[in-house]
Amino acid sequence: MGAEPIHVVIVMVTAANQDEAVKIADEVVRSRLAACASIIPTVRSTYWWEGKMMNDEESLLLIKTASDQFNSLQETIRKIHSYKVPEIVAIPVSKGFLPYLAWVLQEAH
Repeated sequence: MGAEPIHVVIVMVTAANQDEAVKIADEVVRSRLAACASIIPTVRSTYWWEGKMMNDEESLLLIKTASDQFNSLQETIRKIHSYKVPEIVAIPVSKGFLPYLAWVLQEAH
């Protein structure tokens, strides 16, 4: 078996607030773990945590990167993130504008 092909993924991360989201975005882009990180300043999340239903405002990051960067990206996010169990979910990109996808792969190295 050969190595897995490298694809573009979008990594979704919720953060406690916009300041934390900016810290995460700045670090993952600065360190070339991602080509781009977009922040949606306010989302409302409803979820179960430690037996209680929660309803909180958070910020959402959409981080565009190469699939082979995921483990390092996750490690970096976990060092910065304030949550004990942060959402860090990679979604593979099945189709997209080829020049953009090539740019992501070029920049996330």
